[in-house]
Amino acid sequence: MSEQDPLSDLEIREQSLAHVRDVLASPQKVPAAGLDQPKHETATDLVDGATSLERQLANEAEQM
Repeated sequence: MSEQDPLSDLEIREQSLAHVRDVLASPQKVPAAGLDQPKHETATDLVDGATSLERQLANEAEQM
């Protein structure tokens, strides 16, 4: 049985960043015509939060 080396902090942040970018791509697949105003606001809040998280993770990865 071989042991895998634990991921470095940078690798963990890069993986997290990739997953956040996947999350950001998902709302683009939802047809806007299918959303009423409250649902559109929820989707917008989701994108805003994920964009902020993406910037934070990218900054952390660049500083490492």
